[in-house]
Amino acid sequence: MPTYTLLNTETDEMSETFCSWSELESFLEEHPTFKTIINTAPALVSGIAGRSFKTDDGFKENMARISAAHPNSPLADQFGTNKDIKTSKTNAVLKKHKVKSIGKSHDLNNISKEYKNNELVK
Repeated sequence: MPTYTLLNTETDEMSETFCSWSELESFLEEHPTFKTIINTAPALVSGIAGRSFKTDDGFKENMARISAAHPNSPLADQFGTNKDIKTSKTNAVLKKHKVKSIGKSHDLNNISKEYKNNELVK
């Protein structure tokens, strides 16, 4: 049961009452000098967040499929791809050194094949 704040219009005194809605309605009908006051916003519950929030596995699979199609995107960094360890380590080094494009290739996998030992492989 909620707590309601009542205002006596004759004396301007405020009081709090703990009762059900039907009890409040009957009290207000019997005592017309009292009115309800809303002095705080109602507490609304909408959704969940924090540690208890879990992403659906189907959504994770779909995001992994999309990130596999776009391996150099931030989505791939977050949801991962099915690359081998060597490729992921090479891409991490290239990203660390901010290598975006070398030679003809714009794909980090092909860049790692063209760029070896601080030299451009032709």
